[in-house]
Amino acid sequence: MLFDEAACGLLVTSRDGVIRRVNKTFCRWMGYCASELVGLRRIQDLLTMGGRIFHQTHWAPLLQIQGSVAEVKLDLVHQAGHTIPIILNAVRHEYPAGVFHELAVFVAEDRHKYEREHVLARQRAEELLIKQREAQQALEVAQAKLRLALESAQLLVWDVDPETAERRYEEGVASLLGFDAPQTITDQQYASFIEPGDREREQLAFSQALNTYGEAYRCVYRLNGVDGIQRTVSSSGRGLFKADGSLHQFVGILQDITELSQQRAEAEDRALFAEQMVGIVSHDLRNPLSAIRMGIHLLERGEVTPVQAQVLSHLTHSTDRAQRLIADLLDFTVARVGQGITLSHEPIQLHELVSASVTELTLAFPDRAMEHSACGEGVCMGDADRITQVIGNLVSNAMAYGAIDRTVTVRSGIEEDTFWISVHNHGTPIPEDVLPDLFEPMTRGGSGNNKARSVGLGLFIVREIIRAHEGDIHVTSSAGKGTTFTAIFPRRAMASA
Repeated sequence: MLFDEAACGLLVTSRDGVIRRVNKTFCRWMGYCASELVGLRRIQDLLTMGGRIFHQTHWAPLLQIQGSVAEVKLDLVHQAGHTIPIILNAVRHEYPAGVFHELAVFVAEDRHKYEREHVLARQRAEELLIKQREAQQALEVAQAKLRLALESAQLLVWDVDPETAERRYEEGVASLLGFDAPQTITDQQYASFIEPGDREREQLAFSQALNTYGEAYRCVYRLNGVDGIQRTVSSSGRGLFKADGSLHQFVGILQDITELSQQRAEAEDRALFAEQMVGIVSHDLRNPLSAIRMGIHLLERGEVTPVQAQVLSHLTHSTDRAQRLIADLLDFTVARVGQGITLSHEPIQLHELVSASVTELTLAFPDRAMEHSACGEGVCMGDADRITQVIGNLVSNAMAYGAIDRTVTVRSGIEEDTFWISVHNHGTPIPEDVLPDLFEPMTRGGSGNNKARSVGLGLFIVREIIRAHEGDIHVTSSAGKGTTFTAIFPRRAMASA
C-alpha cells in the first residue's frame, strides 16, 4: 500500500529503461494503467524529445558512472498529449536478478510556475535595471546641459523648503551680493540685501505665487552688495502643488540684469532726446520759413520777369512742402514724446467739411481727377482741423501711390453711432508684407509716382489722430479693386461732447 499510494511516483526499470514496476500514483498522474506500462514502455518513451536526448547523453552515463542522479527536472508526456513538469531522482542497484534503476518522480507544476515567474521577474528586473541606468545617464546628460545653459545665461538657481517656506540659494548667488567666493546664503541674509524700497513689493509677489496654484513669480528688484555696488536682479519661479493644494516644490532662477537695465535706460534716453530734438528743431524752423514765405509774397507784388515768377513759384511750392514736413514732425513728436495729439471737439457738418477739403486738394493736384460722394445725414462731433488733416494725408498718399490716369474717390458717410471717411485709388496694390506695419513711422507702401512724397509720417499721424478720436482705420488693397483707406469715428451726442 505504501508503494502504490505514495505521495510521489515510484518506478523500477531495467538497465535499458523498460518499466518493470510502477505505482498507482504515477499511473494516475500520467493517465495510464499499470498494465499499459509494465513491460511495454520505457521511461524514455514518456519523455519529450529534449528529455530523451538528455536521458541518452547525461542521465544514463551518470547512473552508470556514479550510480545515482538527483533532482533532474524534465517534462513527461501525459497520455492526453500535454506535458507535465517533474523532478526525478534515480538510483542504480545491482541484484542477483540483474541491474535495475529505481526512480522517484515528483510533479513540479507549482515549482515550474515559480521558476518561470522567477525567471520572468529576473528578466524584468534586468530590463528595469538597464532602463534605470539609461535614465540615470540621460539625467546626468540633461543636468550637464542644464548647468551649461544656466552658466551660459548667467542664471542662478534657488528653491523653497516646503516645510518652512524659506528660500534656499545655491552658493553662486553670493556673487550677486558682492562676495568674492561662493558661500551659503540664508533666506534672511539674502532679504537683508534687497533695496528697502523694493522689499515689500518683492515679498508680496513671492507670497502670491507661493500660496496660489498656477501663479508664476516674477519680480525685478535691486540688491545692495557688500562691495558697494547696487545690482538689478530679475527673479522668477513657479511652484508645484499636491492634490490637496499643499506645496510640493518651488523652483526659481536669478539673473543679473544690471547692464541690460542700464543699456535700456540709456537707449530710452537717447530715443527721447532724439525725438525731443526733432520737435525742437521742427518748431524753431517755423519762424524762418514764415519769413521766407513772407518775403516771397512781397517779391510777387512787385514787377517780376517771367523767369523770376517761375522761380518764386518754385520757392512757394518748396516752402509749403517744408511747412507740411515740419507740421508732420511736430505731430510725430507730440504723439511719441508728449501727451498725444490733442483735439478740440465741436459740431461739424461732415459732408461739407469733406467737400471743402476735396475742393482745396483739387487745386493742389490740378492734373489729377478727384471726386467726392456722400451718404447719410446729421451733425457729427470731432476736431474739424484734424479731420481735414486726415483727409489731406490720405489723399496725398493716394496721389503719390495711385495710378495717375485714374480718379481718386473720397467718400463720407454718417450712420447712427459712427461716421466714416474713405479714400480710394487705383494702381499697384500694397504688398502684403507691408500692410501690418503700414501705419508705423518711416513706412512707405511701395514705389510711388509723386515727387512730393513725405518722410513717411503721414499715415502714422493719420492713425494717431483717429485714435485720439477713439476711432480706427483699416486698409484693403488688391490689383482688381484698388486700395481703400477707411477711417471710422464714433459719432458722439452733442450733450456728451
